[in-house]
Order: sequence, then C-alpha cells, then structure tokens
Amino acid sequence: MNNLNFINLSKASLCESEEILSGLKDKKQKKINSKFFYDKEGSRLFDKITKLDDYYPTRKELEILESKKEFFKNLLPEKASIIEFGSGSNIKIKKLLKAMKSPKHYIPIDISHEFLLFNAENIAKNFPYMSVKAVCADYKQINLLKEIINQNENIVGFFPGSTIGNYNPEEAKMLLINFSKIIGAENFLIIGVDLRKEKDVMEKAYNDSEGITAEFNKNILNGVNRICGSIFDSKLFSHKAFFNDKKSRIEMHLVSKKKQIVKILNTEIYFREGETIHTENSYKYTISSFKNLVELSNFEIVDVLKDNKSFFGVFIMRVKSI
Repeated sequence: MNNLNFINLSKASLCESEEILSGLKDKKQKKINSKFFYDKEGSRLFDKITKLDDYYPTRKELEILESKKEFFKNLLPEKASIIEFGSGSNIKIKKLLKAMKSPKHYIPIDISHEFLLFNAENIAKNFPYMSVKAVCADYKQINLLKEIINQNENIVGFFPGSTIGNYNPEEAKMLLINFSKIIGAENFLIIGVDLRKEKDVMEKAYNDSEGITAEFNKNILNGVNRICGSIFDSKLFSHKAFFNDKKSRIEMHLVSKKKQIVKILNTEIYFREGETIHTENSYKYTISSFKNLVELSNFEIVDVLKDNKSFFGVFIMRVKSI
C-alpha cells in the first residue's frame, strides 16, 4: 500500500533472552516481563479476552470513545499526527481517528511484528488519505523514536487499554516523562486508566469463566521457549490472578504444579511445587491517585472522561513546557 511504511527498530533476541533469564533467576520472586505476552498467539488471545463478558475494561473504554466523539473532534488539532504506543487491536484507534479532523499521519508502535503489520495494513486500507508509519519497537526506545517523529507538527499520543497499569507507579511516572519527550511540548496524550472498584469485579476480569486469560498467561512460556530455546511445558503450570489490596493491583502468576527444572541459556532454573512466576501487574487507580502521578510527570490534565459506571477513565493530558 502506498500510504504504509514499516520501520523495524526492535532489539536483538539475545538481549531479550538475557532479560528473561535475569527475571527467572530472581531469588525473591521469579518473573517474566509482561511485554513477552504479545507474540502473534498472545496478541490473538488478548484480542479474544477483550471481547469476553467478564472483561470490562475494553468495553468501557470503547463506550467512552464512542460517546465523546464530539469532545475529541472539538478539542484535538486538525491534521495531526497520531502516535499509538502499543498498538494491539485497532478497534479503539479507529474510533479516535474517525472522531478527529483530517488526521494526517498514524504511527503505531508495537513489539509484536506480525500483529503490528496486520493492524497497520488494515488502518492503511480503511484510511487511504492518511499516511501510516508502523514502527516495530519497544516504546521506551526514546532516542530512536524521536528521530522518526516530527515534533514541529501537531501530535496526539494514544495509550489505551490501561497498559499504564502494567507499570508500578515509579515506572509509570518515568514512562509518562518519556512519552512527553517523544510527543513534544504542548501536544496531547490520551490515556486509558482502569479505575479501582469492587474487588470481585476486578478479579473476575482476570479469571474469566472461559479460561482464555489462563491460556493467555501460560502462552508466555511458549514465547520464552522460542526466544531462549528452553523447553517449558505450560501444562505443568496453572494460572493465578488476584487483587493485592495493599498495592492496589491485580497480580498474575504462573504456579508450578510440581518440583521441576527448566534449562534456559545453559542455566538450570529450579521450581518448587507451588512456586510462582510473576507475569503481570495491573495497577488500579482512583481519579485522584492518577492525578497525583501525572503531576510528577511533564503533563497537565485537561479533562477526565468516565463511563456510566465509573469503571474506567480516559485522561486527556497536555505536555507542559519541557
């Protein structure tokens, strides 16, 4: 397609292997970074999760994007460049693009090569008047990303899905600061935030009755096998997700069903029966706690949009002078 350009800035797999091994060797708590969920199969499974009745965040965020179309149209600049951090499914970005006035460029950034390309091609086909520059990268690669983004244009950053919740508050603050440097002064960031609510509602979203989230969680081991040449057997692990009230976050773990040893990069990793691999956090914020976080970054809040149950918030933010 003439309006689609693809740029690969992804890191070498050796670095990924070393990162995975380091996490699994952690004596306090074995862990795997949640970014490794999103290979082709993981992305497919997560897209399936977003359509489940038990999983409310996607449904509520879409409700906000649909009901506030006129708000976005009136607020956001005309002929802007839209940068989506972690593109995933394209349902949400389509709603935003349709609400905006003549968007000029769309720049999705994602580490899942195949899923990124599939969705970028779909957007390019549906918005032929707009150029699409798909960037395969970790969105924390600030310096490389700044080189391909023209900050002289109006820019709107888009970070949906409450992905900000995957980072602890200190990491989230640094991520927002990094985004501000990529987007540039006076430009906008639209970010989805899952709001704290009844424990049962939150836990059900990560323990769905169809078992898709469990399948998604265990699939990360298949990705580790491919990257590291290891032989994890996902059937020897079970899914566990619960709300940690003290830390205000959902935690996802994989629980070893028995004593076992897995060899990875010539290193033997020992598991006790019941020992876990921590695979994901999803921090839940109140409106005020997220505003406190934003105040520590380079952003100011323009407005906060909520769904009819106040389950989810879409924060409209502007980069202050850097």
